[in-house]
Amino acid sequence: MRLMKIWYNEIKEFYMQKFIQAYIEKLDVTTIIENILTKVISLLLLLIVFYIAKKMLHTMVQRIAKPSLKMSHHDVGRQKTISRLLENVFNYTSYFFLLYCILSILGLPVSSLLAGAGIAGVAIGMGAQGFLSDVINGFFILFERQLDVGDEVVLTNGPITVSGKVVSVGIRTTQLRSEEQALHFVPNRNITVVSNFSRTD
Repeated sequence: MRLMKIWYNEIKEFYMQKFIQAYIEKLDVTTIIENILTKVISLLLLLIVFYIAKKMLHTMVQRIAKPSLKMSHHDVGRQKTISRLLENVFNYTSYFFLLYCILSILGLPVSSLLAGAGIAGVAIGMGAQGFLSDVINGFFILFERQLDVGDEVVLTNGPITVSGKVVSVGIRTTQLRSEEQALHFVPNRNITVVSNFSRTD
């Protein structure tokens, strides 16, 4: 019985080695290396182009938002607010396209992944509602000019209040710097009352 077991293991090992050897012989190592190098070079070029494009977009936004000498303090704050918002939109969009291009270069089925993301999106719809609420409320805050970068404000949501100077207004959150130098990130959907002490109009 023991002898049969030894023979069985030897035969199994023999055929396994034959299988591995046959598999390796079928592989075209040159083609594999060429494909890997092509993808690596494509990814490097993509990252370089992405970095340059991001820098150019940042410079364009800064030039558009560059305050003139004729602007009042309130107008300067308004322009800073819009520039921060534009940068946020550009960042979200550019990173989405970067991820899409990386998946395409790696040969992954992007269409299938997007379809799967759509199904997953339905499953996490409740979480997406919060994101949409942030974006919509942030839009109305900007459209109605409730606050701008540099304004001293108090944000209220029921019994909760947060006060400080507005540092940034994004599509999801508004950032305040308190007197204690703490940086508060307030989701836009949680802002129900804005008390602006920098507005005189």
